[in-house]
Amino acid sequence: MGKPDALSQRPDHGKGTSDNEDVVLLRPELLAIRALEGVQLEGPEKDILREIRQGNQKGDQEELVAKAVRELQQALSKTVRSTEWSEEEGVLRFRGKIYILRSSDLHRRVVSLCHDTKVAGHSGRWKMLELVSRNYWWPQMSRYIGQYVSTYDLCLRTKPIRQAPVGKLHPLRIPDS
Repeated sequence: MGKPDALSQRPDHGKGTSDNEDVVLLRPELLAIRALEGVQLEGPEKDILREIRQGNQKGDQEELVAKAVRELQQALSKTVRSTEWSEEEGVLRFRGKIYILRSSDLHRRVVSLCHDTKVAGHSGRWKMLELVSRNYWWPQMSRYIGQYVSTYDLCLRTKPIRQAPVGKLHPLRIPDS
């Protein structure tokens, strides 16, 4: 192997030490996490959020929970705080998730937004619950989502049948007595 070594180790070639110093292929600005910078609510989700804000501002149809949280925030004693409840920009939050007042129409619209679209893929009860509970919360949400998914027409029609086909019916023999 004398000839190939002689070609690769010519005297006019450098030794290769310190030749990558001060060379940056990817600048640190390109590696910054920018996942949430461009998030904007558009379309139906924006309309839902607007209705939630309007529902929170109506005093006569307010739920007991929303009233209690508002009274807690307006209490004279500043030492009373609830870590689970907060209000940001007119939206009531429970553990950081948007709290939806008792409105079956809003519940249905939020669940259909996460379930009925082609992107969502009709994923089933538990994945639906995880998807909805990323951003929203209301009492008995799991029960509502389970009922919604189990009665959704398209899912029921395309669900595979997991039972063996039933055989033909045979009449019973009539006894001789």
